[in-house]
Amino acid sequence: MGGVQQTTLLFADYLSFSGKYEIETLLPNSGPFSDLLKQNLISTSFYYPLSYWSTSISLFNDQLRIPNPIAWIWNIFAIIFNIFTVKRSIDPKTELVISKGLLNHFTSGIACKILKIPVICHLQDLISDRYFGFLKMIFNQFATHLPTFIVCDGRLIQTSLGKNNKLKSSVIINGINTENLKRDIESGLKIRQEFNIPQNAYIIGHVARMTPWKGQSQLLKSFIEYASQNSNSYLMLIGKPIFDKDDYFISLKKMIKDMSLNHRIIMPGYRNDLQSLFSAMDLFLYPSLEKDTSPLALISAISSGLPVGMSTIDSLSEIADKCNYIDTFNPKKLDEMSALMKKYENDGIRKKIGLLNREAGKNNFDISIHGQKFQRIIEQNRKGI
Repeated sequence: MGGVQQTTLLFADYLSFSGKYEIETLLPNSGPFSDLLKQNLISTSFYYPLSYWSTSISLFNDQLRIPNPIAWIWNIFAIIFNIFTVKRSIDPKTELVISKGLLNHFTSGIACKILKIPVICHLQDLISDRYFGFLKMIFNQFATHLPTFIVCDGRLIQTSLGKNNKLKSSVIINGINTENLKRDIESGLKIRQEFNIPQNAYIIGHVARMTPWKGQSQLLKSFIEYASQNSNSYLMLIGKPIFDKDDYFISLKKMIKDMSLNHRIIMPGYRNDLQSLFSAMDLFLYPSLEKDTSPLALISAISSGLPVGMSTIDSLSEIADKCNYIDTFNPKKLDEMSALMKKYENDGIRKKIGLLNREAGKNNFDISIHGQKFQRIIEQNRKGI
């Protein structure tokens, strides 16, 4: 699952547990995500839309992007088709719709406008400045006329909104189930045994979708330099290229093979046993290069009780503001990452900072905090209020 799916599951589960709402999730198709919703007794239906194409072509591992005009034409057609597909799938008696996913905001917003149903856009995408700000202009025009309210999962997203749209928006950081993430020794030992990592090894970890802007290549280069200084160190890169081609993923594996470090750099792909993985790690580093706002992997690592280092990009600054003991680094300066790897070789420092991060995570990122804030907005905007 990507972040949008995970936040949907967590929030739907929270609202369902409150007993105040009759909830239905409308998904584009069935699969593991819909199975999880059903396991949690969340009602689910499907609308089978036309798929969207990427509006740009990625070159040189995402170092360069150029517009894809054919995709723009196709997506306009797909949006029109999907508007009517979504409209047919929504019960007219629905009191409120929460839309997720950038293009889904357009289709759901227009469909609900026709049905005269209020819509809250849960905006979890930082709208790109590419094409001279054209995308921001288009979204702001849409946001002016269609959604009743906009919830942004980061301050930087809210700043991309026009003046009038800011007035009907609020920032709510993503939430997670912090109780399910607390680290424990037994879970960590099982993971180490699974990957043949010594019990006394020093493990640096990272969890994210494998895509260039997440910065795994920078972390990998930094670890390669550090690994020569500490023969007992290991790196775990968790994740897959869920929505992308696997060229970047393959390039990372090639780099590892070329350096003969396959035995010390673990890349197991997608995993959903985060609590166990965090229990096995000694340090979590998050080297995103751009556009990340309250990423679930990062706030989960903080809440698990790990020492955490993260990049200094603007979109992550509000996480640092809430967690005083997080270390930050410039992701383009490899020596800053390797310095953190060296710093947290000390077990005493790891335990002290980990406990402080755990408390900050519980106090700022628990799903109950996210849910209560979002619930107030629901009550203010549902039909008939």
